[in-house]
Amino acid sequence: MGVLYLSVELALDLITALLGVILMKRAHDNGPKFWWGCIALAIGAVFAWENIGWLLIVTEEPEYCFTDLLNMEKMLKWYPMASLVALFPLASLFPGYLTARRTLLYCLPALILTLTGICYLAFDGYLTPVCSMTDVFLYWNCWDVKLRCLIFIFSIVTPLAFFLYPLLTRKGYRQANGMMYVFIGFMFVFLVIYILFTLDISYFIFNLFGATAIVFTLFFSLQYLKRENPFSVCLYDPEKVAAPVLVPSTLPLFLKIDELFQEKPLYASPHYTIKDLSEQLQVCERCLSEAIKSAGYSSFREYMNHLRLDYFRQLVVKYPDKNIKELIFLSGFNSRATFYRNFSDKYGMSPLHFQNQEKKKM
Repeated sequence: MGVLYLSVELALDLITALLGVILMKRAHDNGPKFWWGCIALAIGAVFAWENIGWLLIVTEEPEYCFTDLLNMEKMLKWYPMASLVALFPLASLFPGYLTARRTLLYCLPALILTLTGICYLAFDGYLTPVCSMTDVFLYWNCWDVKLRCLIFIFSIVTPLAFFLYPLLTRKGYRQANGMMYVFIGFMFVFLVIYILFTLDISYFIFNLFGATAIVFTLFFSLQYLKRENPFSVCLYDPEKVAAPVLVPSTLPLFLKIDELFQEKPLYASPHYTIKDLSEQLQVCERCLSEAIKSAGYSSFREYMNHLRLDYFRQLVVKYPDKNIKELIFLSGFNSRATFYRNFSDKYGMSPLHFQNQEKKKM
């Protein structure tokens, strides 16, 4: 564990924390994006603090050695955060489902065991030295060894169940995309590294855990920076799709919203906001956001992008002689990069390819 490696990781930690702040500010009514920003900020800040500490240790004691397995402090840092992160596939596929109450219920095992561990460290504090798996069996009668094993098992099983559960349930209005499987694959790898990190004493595993954690957080922070929901695509069609089992239906209000936009393409203005919609319908912004999420959209912005993409397709048919750049701005997008990314994500082809297809039909 060298000074150069720790310095590079410290720089990545600070970048991750900064991205977290940016995501929180840009989230608006997108709950998962806001909470991912909070997680990125927390992970970046905690790892930065730890790496500063390790830089001081390595500077003073270059041959520092790890001595214990089932380190309670490591597990207590991992367990609550891993449980929250593992809920993102569920939050992605079922927008609006994870209310504060439901999130608390999902994370209850992690909170109980984490608080138990913290109380033990605060009021007792003695940890039986465990330097090998043989020591686990040797000191099994010690209460702290049993507690550490319990936390270790639950800190693996709980996150694993959370990020696999939504893929085994009925599909709602959204479908998992390739990035969802990248996320789940990353979680599997991260879980394996965590197991090794908790049961193995080596510089390599220690460094691998830190690097994986920060690369994982940084990579998906960038995904959230580019997309409203990087892990799934919305398939909503009120005529074909029934309300999903997991999401409380507020579709009557959503259908009223949708009817308004079918009558008037208000979304063609790039500056149209949920505040404007609230004033027009005389409905609070929170209720509008909940209704939009009940239809499978992660946020008002994603819903607007969906309408603008559909409007772009109509404009391509209506104005076959106009170029794509003109049609992009006519449909309400003020960023070509955002338009191209959203169009290819939703339809799996480039706008030019779609335009050429429509011209061949004429």
